[in-house]
Amino acid sequence: MKIDRRSFLGLTALAGVGALSACGPDGSAPPQGGGTGDGATPDASTVLPTYQAFEVAAPDLPADSEFSLPGYYTYPASPTAATTETPGSGGSITAMTYTYDPIAPELSNNQHWQNINSLLGTDLGITYSPSADYDAKFATTIAGGDLPDMINIRTVQQQMPAMLAATFADLTEHLSGDAVLDYPALAAIPEGTWRTAIFDNAIWGVPIPRSPIGGVLYTRNDLLIERGANTDPKSYEEFVEMATTLTDASKSQWAFGDPGGLLSHVAQMNGVGNAWVEENGEFSYAQASPAYEQALADTVAMIEAGLFHPDSAAVQNTERNEWVNNGTTCFAYGGYAGWSKFFVAGAGIEGFQMTGQVAPGRDGGDSVRGGSGFSAGFMAFKPTDDPERIAELLRILNWLASPFGSTEFLARKFGVEGVNYTLEGSDPVLTSLGAAETTLPLRYLSEPPSVLYEPGNPDAVDQQFEFMAKASPLIVPDPTTGLYSETAVTAGASAGTALGDARDEILAGRQPVSSWATAVEDYMLEVGNNLKDEYEAAFAAQA
Repeated sequence: MKIDRRSFLGLTALAGVGALSACGPDGSAPPQGGGTGDGATPDASTVLPTYQAFEVAAPDLPADSEFSLPGYYTYPASPTAATTETPGSGGSITAMTYTYDPIAPELSNNQHWQNINSLLGTDLGITYSPSADYDAKFATTIAGGDLPDMINIRTVQQQMPAMLAATFADLTEHLSGDAVLDYPALAAIPEGTWRTAIFDNAIWGVPIPRSPIGGVLYTRNDLLIERGANTDPKSYEEFVEMATTLTDASKSQWAFGDPGGLLSHVAQMNGVGNAWVEENGEFSYAQASPAYEQALADTVAMIEAGLFHPDSAAVQNTERNEWVNNGTTCFAYGGYAGWSKFFVAGAGIEGFQMTGQVAPGRDGGDSVRGGSGFSAGFMAFKPTDDPERIAELLRILNWLASPFGSTEFLARKFGVEGVNYTLEGSDPVLTSLGAAETTLPLRYLSEPPSVLYEPGNPDAVDQQFEFMAKASPLIVPDPTTGLYSETAVTAGASAGTALGDARDEILAGRQPVSSWATAVEDYMLEVGNNLKDEYEAAFAAQA
């Protein structure tokens, strides 16, 4: 069985890979920032920027917990400027990043990009690659030494602290403590996100915030109601009963279409959220726990019961999405940022409801959600002796991170009115040209913390907010966030792949669940015990 990008999204939090961002718009795994793993001055709290919320429009639905998001039914009719001056000095700035979207038209044929440069007061040149090619592009760029002014570091590199110190500008004096208040939009970046850009007690970049809400079990709630299924199961047993009600192979109807994604959901039922669990300074690997093996057994039982589309293991996400949209299946698993595409696809379906189902505890009560996805990488700067150049780059990123409801956000996200978007009421609606031009990957340079907003669809905002309200209190922050492990970025990757292959064999029915114990034992002997030691040492140095 092949675990594709969506399934990997859900499994990344459990896999122990060294990634700053695993899956772009659908969710991201947390960086392994912080110390060196040998106890060398890793206390990020001593240099953290001062947090200060920055809001220009009051939300219709205020966030009600630490990890939930505010909701907006409409864009403000009179957007407010978040900045008071043009951030650029009239010269040029180069940046390098990645994208998960189609390549946008070049600057000469892109009115959105031209407008951004005008508003920034600089010629912003962006070199970017498809996500699949970016790691190779990054390595080539670093090796060649010809750095752009800003570059997105999205994955942990070997000898990361040393690489940063040798290659990039230390931004600590510009951003630590109250220094960040010169850049109000950057000061609104949450503490957990900043920790992903701190290594050896220094700030090495401006992180791009993402919600730690993680994966969502997207649910065609209208189909559940239509077919008489329980819309809010309170245990694994009730969850299986719900899925059985939804499955009728004679009508080409199944509950699920993504075994790997559902495993992540069932793992939450069994109390497994993050890859590592910390208790009194001691780290344990979650996949080595009986709870994770039970999650595997529970998922296999549902596969064997015929609750999955028979082609589940053989298709790509696009086909899985189509199954959900046309009612062949009722659930899809992915990052919360992918929610909007379902509303677009279902716009012409009468009664369409795409909600998110929160996992119950296996035997009742609450589940556990991993706290991953704090950032989509961080923007590091080419070294310079000119502090004003650093300040200019920070002003550019501050402008791009202007909050929802501002004129800057509207221009960055939707482009030029009358060209890239039109207004329906006060809500911007992209034109066909706008849809093409706004794929320019500004959101992988800098972006404000997320909000819930679906133009013209307040019901969708309510559905997302309801999910966030239920899911957010269940989040347990990943204890490895802010801890650097050299093993994770060397031998960890190949060992993690082997462990994932063993899991795939079980989900495909080619190996019994009992084989998992041997696979995990091999993983721990190869890298897991070293990871444990390195995380514990770095954690102890932070205490």
